[in-house]
Amino acid sequence: MKEELELRNEISALVHKIVILMRKERIIPREQILILINLLEEFRGYSKGQEVIPKRMTFELFYLYTNVSSQLSHNMDEDTSIITELYMAITSVFNTP
Repeated sequence: MKEELELRNEISALVHKIVILMRKERIIPREQILILINLLEEFRGYSKGQEVIPKRMTFELFYLYTNVSSQLSHNMDEDTSIITELYMAITSVFNTP
């Protein structure tokens, strides 16, 4: 298992990469989002039982979610299941007992 800080940095870098791809190419990079979902699942081990999640990480994840949601509204032919998966992964990080 990776160190918490290393994992947070990896998540942050991937979020930035996804946002840049969406802005630049106007696509939803599903492969990168699936990798992010796996990293978030791994991060759940660190966030479990914590009452405080890093503010920067919280901002980045919800910023990404709103951007993916917005991009999906413009790409009407896209499969929307990825937004549900992303939402569930993000909320699971914050809702661990």
